Amino acid sequence: MGFHRATGRRPAWRAAASFLVVALAAACAEKPAPPAREAPAPPFELQDLDGRTHRLSDFAGQVVVLNFWATWCPPCVEEMPSLQLLQDSLGDDGLKVVAVSVDERYSDIPPFVAEHGLRFLVLHDLGKRVSRRYEVFQFPETWIIRRDGTLASHIIGARDWAAPGSLEIFRDLLD
Repeated sequence: MGFHRATGRRPAWRAAASFLVVALAAACAEKPAPPAREAPAPPFELQDLDGRTHRLSDFAGQVVVLNFWATWCPPCVEEMPSLQLLQDSLGDDGLKVVAVSVDERYSDIPPFVAEHGLRFLVLHDLGKRVSRRYEVFQFPETWIIRRDGTLASHIIGARDWAAPGSLEIFRDLLD
């Protein structure tokens, strides 16, 4: 009954329906559970665009804005200028923007950084080891890490990081 008599194949609509059921099941599956807020931030070690290694522990005593992004992600591109403004506004007060690119090709990142005039720290997560550790499932995703190394907040999606309300929240974390 499920096969076409003349061709012996399943009708195209049945194949499409089967695919749709599998796709919907995957989309509705539970998202991975991110690290718990108030818990210590998972440590990491990644290289910057000059090949220097950076560890989360290098930023001890600072409020870290750990942003996972990609050059091919429109919302990521949209929020980059406000991340730079956030770093410019509060960097001297102990805030550190750390942008972790998940791009597969390193060669895509330096031209993007230059084109957008980004001066904050950009790291490359080749193989997405760190993004998996933070259970990142879409981009951009941002973790805010307190001075004591605990996770304060997890934000999914693009934001205006330099909006007055955002700056006030960060000033509170820096106090």
